[in-house]
Amino acid sequence: MQEISIGIEATGLMNSKPTGISFYIKNLLLNLMKINENVNMYCKISRFKNRNNLLKHINGNISWHYKHLYNPFDKIDIAHTTDSAFLNFRGAAKIFTIYDLAVFRKETQIPNYTSERHKRIIDKKTKEILKNVDGVIAISNATKNDILQFYDFPENKIRVIPLAPNQIMGSCKKDIDLRVHKLEKKGYLLFVGQISIRKNIINLLKAFSLSGLYNDYKLVLAGMEGRGIEIIKETILTLGLNERVELLNYIPDESLSSLYENSVGFLFPTFYEGFGIPILEAMMNKTPVLIGNIGAAPETAGGYGIEVSPFSVDEISEGLKNLIATPIDQIENAFNYACKFNWKNNAMETQRFYEDTLNSL
Repeated sequence: MQEISIGIEATGLMNSKPTGISFYIKNLLLNLMKINENVNMYCKISRFKNRNNLLKHINGNISWHYKHLYNPFDKIDIAHTTDSAFLNFRGAAKIFTIYDLAVFRKETQIPNYTSERHKRIIDKKTKEILKNVDGVIAISNATKNDILQFYDFPENKIRVIPLAPNQIMGSCKKDIDLRVHKLEKKGYLLFVGQISIRKNIINLLKAFSLSGLYNDYKLVLAGMEGRGIEIIKETILTLGLNERVELLNYIPDESLSSLYENSVGFLFPTFYEGFGIPILEAMMNKTPVLIGNIGAAPETAGGYGIEVSPFSVDEISEGLKNLIATPIDQIENAFNYACKFNWKNNAMETQRFYEDTLNSL
């Protein structure tokens, strides 16, 4: 591999409760640093007070910048933006990671999914970045196809590099105390992710009620509360499920593996995913999965999940019943499949893309 100097935006690691983009940045940095000694981080100066959240994850060279500051490093070959707008890096090849463009998909044009203002902001930011970028990392083929559909960008400058389960998965460091949450081992179905309208929680609740499985199992929703949470809580009460649905809020990594492995099945019939890391996390913990049949979820699951239309309560309900009866050999096959995804491979593929981009200029 070439010796190249890399600057990666790490502002996303400032969050006190990291999810999604934060996990990507952390795992990419940790694994890139094992194969490249010249990896630097740059972060917004406005988040300086939150720097200890980053330092809990990564120990490395950090540069702080204002929005329009020129190159904060003496010299770098690659500037990799993971979330915010580009700085004006002189002499550096620019790479941008796109996770999903779900807000523009016809499947997501539903009430309370997002706002028109948010869509305009995402569109403006993406257009500005794509004008100046030398290469784009898409986390799935579904995301790559969306980039090509919604923006005029050369296909040969896009590289699909899949994500991976969190490294703690499969080697749980802290068992969760189920009794605290009024749960029993193999006595609940599990959803992990933001508890919001965007994740199709309303239809999941209706399907859980329709299936009758609430007589034997609880439904656990584990994640931070998001858009439409009041509507979700009202739906739980309307369906009479207030004693059968548990909202656990944010669960830290060290307890998440235990939550997966003690569940009878993982539910992820979301409207649209750019990848869907929880799918692989569940498989790594030998938990059968139910997924939506749109977006990247089927791609990520590799044929080892029960696929349902996220718009059909009846389909989701039937899928829940089938999930409970998933054969052991299918669960084992899914586990073996999920083990093929790891952050070392992600980092190596990213490094190769850096090199290929530089060589193409």
